[in-house]
Amino acid sequence: MKFGHVDNLDLVDFSLPILNQKTKTILSKVNTNNNINFFFGAPGWSDVKFKGLIYPSKTSSKNFLIEYSKQFNSIEVNATRYGIPKEHILKRWYDSVDDDFKFSMKVPQLITHRKNINDHQARLKLEEFLSAIFLMGTKSGISFAVMANYFSASQINELKTFIDFWPMEMPLAIEFRHASWFEKESIKLWQELFHKRNIIPVITDTPGRRDVVHFHLSNNHLFIRYVGDFSHQSDLERIKSWIEKIRELVQLGVNNIWFYVHQPGENRERILLFFNHLIPKINSALQINIPLLNDYSN
Repeated sequence: MKFGHVDNLDLVDFSLPILNQKTKTILSKVNTNNNINFFFGAPGWSDVKFKGLIYPSKTSSKNFLIEYSKQFNSIEVNATRYGIPKEHILKRWYDSVDDDFKFSMKVPQLITHRKNINDHQARLKLEEFLSAIFLMGTKSGISFAVMANYFSASQINELKTFIDFWPMEMPLAIEFRHASWFEKESIKLWQELFHKRNIIPVITDTPGRRDVVHFHLSNNHLFIRYVGDFSHQSDLERIKSWIEKIRELVQLGVNNIWFYVHQPGENRERILLFFNHLIPKINSALQINIPLLNDYSN
């Protein structure tokens, strides 16, 4: 993910913001059970650098997803940004993973990056995308829409129309990038809208845009896109801060956490180090038992 890239991480304040009162009020009213679900993964399974690292060294490309699903319980499917897979491909994905695995598919940019996100062509593409989600059945995770950088808070009525068309039974998360969405009055409007329609706000922890790291939650889901390659000392402190924040939110009522890690292509081999540092801390904080990733580098 290039969004929010900076050259000098030493200059970034990575502290996480406090919760607003609206979030606390919303979480106090959610109906949750005692089960904590922690879904985690990467934004793809096809990187050849995973061979001999988190995949056995002789893994063929056709088996990458199978091996990926042995390590992670979810994936952020960025490939759907560029197109919707054919039915036979979706079936292959479905058959490659266990029943509890989740695919979180990105809404195509032919929808999110149009001048009018609700025009006829966008609506046809959205119907096609919704059909793909339906085919994934219980293995469908949280679909997410990354709105264009130029999609501003002045277009909130367009957003409402888009949300009204989206089926409530299909979970959806939305990521804003235009700074206007994070102004005080705008936050009030979309947080209430999301709460009423059960839409999940995406929290993007990227170095150069600290405004998009927010905690204006709308329900019992926490959807995090974390940008960091575990090559800088700040990652250790960031992970610590996230563990503390997740623990706080779980105590308030959050019980579904989606944690996807983005790493620059040249540093994706650090994914093993990152998750095997994170997992024990998550297990301890949430009293769950996620196994460490298998290390095939030896």
